[in-house]
Amino acid sequence: MRLDGVGDAAVCAPLIAALRAAGHDVGAALTTRNAGLFAPRVLAAEHVLERIPWPRHGSTRESTTRARREIAAMRYDIALIASEEPEAYTLAAPIPKRVGFTTGWNRPLKSLWLRCKTTRRVPRVQRIGGEACHEVEIVYRLGDGLVDDPPPADPAVLRSLLVGERPVPHRVGIALQGGGKWRAGGVGDETLRAIAHRVARHGVTVLAGPGEREQTEAVLGAPVLAFDALPSWVAALDAVAAVVTVDSGAAHVAGMLGVPVVDVFPDAHFTAQVARWRPWAAPYRALRASDAGSLAVVAAETLLQ
Repeated sequence: MRLDGVGDAAVCAPLIAALRAAGHDVGAALTTRNAGLFAPRVLAAEHVLERIPWPRHGSTRESTTRARREIAAMRYDIALIASEEPEAYTLAAPIPKRVGFTTGWNRPLKSLWLRCKTTRRVPRVQRIGGEACHEVEIVYRLGDGLVDDPPPADPAVLRSLLVGERPVPHRVGIALQGGGKWRAGGVGDETLRAIAHRVARHGVTVLAGPGEREQTEAVLGAPVLAFDALPSWVAALDAVAAVVTVDSGAAHVAGMLGVPVVDVFPDAHFTAQVARWRPWAAPYRALRASDAGSLAVVAAETLLQ
């Protein structure tokens, strides 16, 4: 159960790889934001919910009804609930064993509610910097008893979950991932335009994931390579020698593909954010948002060497 964004689904890749290696069949409940991230035949089933636009929570009634029906028909043995959304626990209700996260007495009412919704609970700390673990390692705890430690970090293994058995292409150039997260991460439009200009001499490709074309083109004032489907966007990331991105789904997907990443994080809680959300299986350079304009190109050149 991962009813969140692309990056949230990508950090589940090591757990999915380990479950499959241990002989388990794996299905996933995803949303229209991250469905299609995994290659065909990786998942035994993919149950897709259409999220109601923020700030409302939950999914449309039609997609929720369909997902519940599909999940019941699959007769799953165990639900691993890697989502904070209450509806994920509702979807898991028909499954005999249900494993979810708890923050203990830091949030006592929610912990009591989770005790009613799960058969086993895994501790996690939501506070930034509360524990020195990567998100991959935290999600991996859900599989305790089903998989071996540690979580796999071999991009050759993880890449196949996203692109299948296609050979690694001849990777050239730099991809600059656009999108609204740059501004949210503390990098202004002018700085982003400067980064795009500086990496242009490396054969830069400016990418826009599903739903990001208009905003990215408006900020950069130029056409971008945009994709309506996740598999095509993943293939574009797989084809470049390095990716420059704000902390986002692009960083996590590139990390699982083994593509080096220049990853820009907000200045606030920088060290803790890097420890928790850095690319998992690829070389990377982490930059503060305040340094991104002057250092992004240097970092990318270093990764290309």
